[in-house]
Amino acid sequence: MKKGDNKIKNVIKFLLEARALKHLPKASFHYIAGPIKENVAEHCFNAAMIGWVLAKLERVNEDRVIKMCLIHDLSEPRGGERNLVNKFYSQTLNEVTIVKEIAENEGLEEFKISPLFKEFWGMKTKEAKVAHDADGLAQMVWEKENFEMGNKKAGKWVDFSISRLGTKNGKLLGEELAKTESDEWWTDIVKKYLLKTKFL
Repeated sequence: MKKGDNKIKNVIKFLLEARALKHLPKASFHYIAGPIKENVAEHCFNAAMIGWVLAKLERVNEDRVIKMCLIHDLSEPRGGERNLVNKFYSQTLNEVTIVKEIAENEGLEEFKISPLFKEFWGMKTKEAKVAHDADGLAQMVWEKENFEMGNKKAGKWVDFSISRLGTKNGKLLGEELAKTESDEWWTDIVKKYLLKTKFL
C-alpha cells in the first residue's frame, strides 16, 4: 500500500463508518427508558467479549464468533438501529445487502466482512448461533443493569432475552446472569482484600 492509495482511503472510510456506531443509541432504550444508556458500539464490544467466552464454552471457532459479534450491527449507520419490536414490523430492510455494499469498497473483500455478516444472519452454523446468543446476552446485561437501578420494565426484557437464547451454555450463562448482581464482581474483591488487611 502506498500513501494516497485508494485501498487505504477506503479502509479509512470503513473505519469511520464503523465508528459511527458510537453515536447511535441502542433502540431498546425507548422501551426501557433508562436510567443507563448504551450505544451500538458499546453493545458490539460487550457482545464480542461474551462471544469469545461462549465460543470457548461451546467449543466453536472463537475467531469467527468474535468477528461476527464485532460486525453484527454494521448495517445500522445506513439502515438504522431497530429493536426487537421494530423488527416485527419492518422486515423489508436487507441488512445483508447493506453490508455487502460496504464491503465492496476496493480492497475490503480480503476482510471477509460480507460473508461473516451473511453467516451471522443465516443462523445455520454453530458459530452464528453462538454469536446470536452473545448478542442476546450483551443486551441482557444492559437490561439487568437497568433493572437493578430500579427500572421494573427492564425485568420483563430480561425474561424475554433468556427465552431467546439457543445454545446450551448460552442458556446457562443467561440463567446465572439473571440471579447475579452486577456489582458482585467488585464487592467480592473488596471483601477479600479488606479481610486480608484486617480492616473488617
